Amino acid sequence: LYVLGLLLRHETRDHRLARKEKKLRQRIGGQLKLQQLLFQPPREAHFEAAMLISVAENLTLVRMLAKGVFCKKGEKTLLVSFMQLPSSEKLSGRDVLLLQQAAKKEKAEEVWLCVPCGISEEAHQQAEEEMPVRFIGRDRLIALFGAVSPVTDSQLVAIGKKRKKHLSLRHILHIIFQPEKARRYALYGGMLLLLYALTGLFYYAIPGLICVFFAAFSRCAKSG
Repeated sequence: LYVLGLLLRHETRDHRLARKEKKLRQRIGGQLKLQQLLFQPPREAHFEAAMLISVAENLTLVRMLAKGVFCKKGEKTLLVSFMQLPSSEKLSGRDVLLLQQAAKKEKAEEVWLCVPCGISEEAHQQAEEEMPVRFIGRDRLIALFGAVSPVTDSQLVAIGKKRKKHLSLRHILHIIFQPEKARRYALYGGMLLLLYALTGLFYYAIPGLICVFFAAFSRCAKSG
């Protein structure tokens, strides 16, 4: 029974870790896909977003337009569009108005707007004018895209290499010699040097001196 309990415990833990890994892969994959859509031709971005939304919301794609994809949900007509703005920017009221005008021209009844960025108060207000606008936000898009395009091992390796490449020597030194780390370095250095004094073992002295040097340099960075 004890062995069986251990096996069940390990199996439960493995399943839990597998679920966490799956969620993480989906989130990273969704973020990567959103980033890719920002640089694709607008029609392709609209089409990919509409295809994804159509599966989740049971839409029928009818035809491609310059500002999005004309779709149907039952008897209701929609313009599904993807806004190519990064997460650091915000959707404006004018952005919403232009889509409402395009939808009205095509005789669509609603606008479904995929928004990978923030949404301004003016955009929310405009969405209540003239024609209904439904916002499909960044988190929802990441979840939908991630479910169909989780990040692969090769993509993770490429991301790791890219991040390593962007870590400059100055950035690494900045991380090591952060002023708030000075006290910790001094504490570690003092403990190691005390151990050297008590034991006479030389391998305590070198890391101890290094920690003291790091503490002094971090303090200089703070004062500078």
